[in-house]
Amino acid sequence: MSFFTSSAIVSSAFLLGILFTSLLWDATVLYGLTAPITEQQIENVESYYLTWWNGGMAVKMFMHVVMLVLFLSLVAKWARHTETAFYFTGASILMLICSAALYIVVTLPSLRQIAKDPFNKAAHILPGDDFFTRMQMWLADRSTGLLGDRARENAKALAALPPMEWRARVEHVQVMCAANTIAMVLIVGIVILQVSEWYLEQEILRDETEALRKQVYGSTPAAAAATPAAPAKVTVEKKKQ
Repeated sequence: MSFFTSSAIVSSAFLLGILFTSLLWDATVLYGLTAPITEQQIENVESYYLTWWNGGMAVKMFMHVVMLVLFLSLVAKWARHTETAFYFTGASILMLICSAALYIVVTLPSLRQIAKDPFNKAAHILPGDDFFTRMQMWLADRSTGLLGDRARENAKALAALPPMEWRARVEHVQVMCAANTIAMVLIVGIVILQVSEWYLEQEILRDETEALRKQVYGSTPAAAAATPAAPAKVTVEKKKQ
């Protein structure tokens, strides 16, 4: 197994483990619901995600570095321009892009809104703004042009968010959990595609090696070894001797 294939599978498995842990909480508000969702269930899910949100910067950096390693590994494999890379690694890159889009468009904004919701009790466990809010404020204060305008508009919109009603809060959490579940399915697809590509490359290499042996020996190595060697021709000089 090549280095890039190994790094892609390992990084995908790491992200898959995190999402599988999240699924244990997501399932409480998504699947097998026999009774109305209670406030305690919502608080438990929000507390779990806010633990990641309020976590140390080293944890967040490590998670994003793993995502970057996965992306670079897939791009490096796709750049080999082999037939298997175009199909299997190309599809893996598309799945990763979809997962990243869900993370950026759904998960991060949802977490920010949950963290800023004044009705959320878990949001006040760790006081202070998170890294993303501080970065947005830094861009809003020091940037000019389109980037600064967008940062200032987003900061004002976030500060003006009204408290979420109960129905909106439940739907908000369910959408975030559903997006994470979809991302987990996509990463499972990446792992399956990478393992399938590795297996197919091994089969192709085995077939090419077998074809090369047949070209050299004219048959399989076992048949070539079983074929008796032709007797050496006896020359006239040897007969005289």
